[in-house]
Amino acid sequence: MFKDTVDKLIGERNFDIAFAFFMRTAEYLKNYKIKKILMAEDCRTVYQERSYKNSKNIFQKFVRWWEFNRLKAYEPEIVNHFDITTLVSENDIKSMQEQNPNVKYRLLTNGTDINKFRIPDDDFSSRKDILFAGKLDIWANVIMIRDIVKNVFPLVKPEVKDCILNIAGSKPSSYINSLHSDTIKIHPDVPDMVTYLQGSRVFIHPHTGGSGIQNKLLEAMACGCPVVTTPTGIQGIHATNGEDVLIGETAEELAKQTIRLLEDDELAMKISKNGRILIEKTHSWESVFVALDEIINEAINEE
Repeated sequence: MFKDTVDKLIGERNFDIAFAFFMRTAEYLKNYKIKKILMAEDCRTVYQERSYKNSKNIFQKFVRWWEFNRLKAYEPEIVNHFDITTLVSENDIKSMQEQNPNVKYRLLTNGTDINKFRIPDDDFSSRKDILFAGKLDIWANVIMIRDIVKNVFPLVKPEVKDCILNIAGSKPSSYINSLHSDTIKIHPDVPDMVTYLQGSRVFIHPHTGGSGIQNKLLEAMACGCPVVTTPTGIQGIHATNGEDVLIGETAEELAKQTIRLLEDDELAMKISKNGRILIEKTHSWESVFVALDEIINEAINEE
C-alpha cells in the first residue's frame, strides 16, 4: 500500500518538510510531527457543490451531492494538520477561510510550459475554427460540450457559415462521438494538443461549475489561441476582459464574443498576443517556483 511506503520512508529518513499533493493524499501525512504543506489546489467543497447543482443527470447529481456533504465535514478539518495549505486562486482561499479561518493559506497558482505551448510562426489570419479541448470522459467537460453544441454554436454558425467546431481530447463517450458531422469534428485521443491550440481561432470554454484554475486555458493562452469563457472559467488567471480574453455569462454572450473573434482579425490578434504575454509573466513554471520557494521557507522557519 502507498501508506506503507510513506510510513517506511518517514521512519528511515529525517525529512525537513513533507508535501501532500491534493486533498486525497493528506491522510498519509496528517499524523506526523514534521513540517507539512498541503497543496490542495482548489476548494473541493465548492467544486462538488457547483457540480451537483449543474448536473442534469440524476445519477451524477446524487453522487456529487453525496460527495459534497462528506467534504463539508472533511475538508475544514484535514487542513488543521498542516502548517500551510496552498490554493491556486484567491476565490478558493476565500472559500476555505469561510469553512475554517484558523489555518494559514497561501496562493500558489498553476503554471504551464511556455516553451512547449507557444505562438506558432504562421499567419494568424489563416486560423478559422473554434476549439474545445480536454478529457472527454470528465462530466464537467461533457456538460460544457452539450452547452456549446446545443446553445452556443447554433448562434455562431448562421453568422460565420464556414466555421467548424472541433472537439479534441481523450476517451470521448458514445454521445460525444455521435456529434461528429460536417460542421462538428470529433478528434479522439489526440497525442498532442499543441497543434490544435496553435491552429484554432477561438478556444471556447463555457464553464459553469468547479473551482481552482483551468489549466487548459493556460495552455490555450500560451499558444496564442484567443479564449472565450465565463467569469468562473477565468478565475485564478488575472486576465482583463477585452484585453487578454473575452468573457460572457450566457450562451448569447459567449456566442457574440466568439463571433467577434471570428470576424475581427485585429481584435483576435490583440487577444492572442496579450494572452500569451500574461501567461509568460504570471504562469510560467519559473514564476511558480519562485512563489513555492517563499512558501517553503516560511513553513520551515516558522516556530
